Amino acid sequence: MDFIHLSVKKIISLCILLILCSWSNTIKATNINQSFSANNMPNNEKANPNLKEQFVEVENLNLHYVETGKGKSVVLIHGNAGSIQDFEFGTFDHLADNYRTIAFDLPGHGSSKRKEKIMTIESQAAILHQALDQIGVKSPVLVGHSWGGAVALAYALLYPNDIGKLVLLAPAAYPDADSKSRIATLLNIPILGDLSLAIVKPLISSKVLKHELEEAFYPDKVPQDYFKLAKDEWLDREQIKNYINDEKELNHSLQKLCGKYSSLKVPTIIVTGDSDRTVSPEQNAFRLHKTMQNSKLIVLRQTGHQIPETHPEAVLQAIKMID
Repeated sequence: MDFIHLSVKKIISLCILLILCSWSNTIKATNINQSFSANNMPNNEKANPNLKEQFVEVENLNLHYVETGKGKSVVLIHGNAGSIQDFEFGTFDHLADNYRTIAFDLPGHGSSKRKEKIMTIESQAAILHQALDQIGVKSPVLVGHSWGGAVALAYALLYPNDIGKLVLLAPAAYPDADSKSRIATLLNIPILGDLSLAIVKPLISSKVLKHELEEAFYPDKVPQDYFKLAKDEWLDREQIKNYINDEKELNHSLQKLCGKYSSLKVPTIIVTGDSDRTVSPEQNAFRLHKTMQNSKLIVLRQTGHQIPETHPEAVLQAIKMID
């Protein structure tokens, strides 16, 4: 799942208001400690018996990943607040017959923990590069969705000789002028950070989370199983912290990266939905296509942001176009 450019903006004002109220009215914030691990998530191998679930250690981090299929290597990169699970709604099934398909939970997401509170897009790309090297993946097709598209672009810029092709799905490629880092600043203050999270958690659960997912999936309906999965992930406090910090760092990284896109020579397919309400196609996919000379743009009609879940067949078609 991916809520870049939407949910934080709507939560900031409520969060700040409630914090101010807490100072004057002594609101009691209950700290809910709910661990998030592979144990309380759906079992990948039970959901899809062909998926092999594994871990690889990189820089003292245990990165969770799954693998299925044989052939050329395709690496799937999820969006912010997302995980491997985003590709279990059809993408793995479409790709496995033709490709060795691999997906990681990047540090701070899904079942991969992180040690550093702040990680840039570039550092996420570096961790992914080391992980792929360790499991013997050379020159893969990188498929990045939304925030994962930014990670894929950083990877291509940092390791131009270690990437085969690039597929970007509704990519977040350019900094958002409407920065929402104030909430991240609040979370960096220890006392306020815990209080903020105690306030934010109920705000993003149920009704608000459902609304955000409806925006992300629009014009398609949100699969009920996906909504349950999202609720489970978003009840975890560290997951919320990591999402907000990654949202903050995204803009900083894109400000440095976007001026270098014209230097990329890697064959690239950019896929975007014409009804995307989360990441503006005009400000990201269209603009990126004009900048990258060796790119092709596919616009999916009546399609929103969650392309891996709603149009997994389009992911396969995009890969085949440059295979």
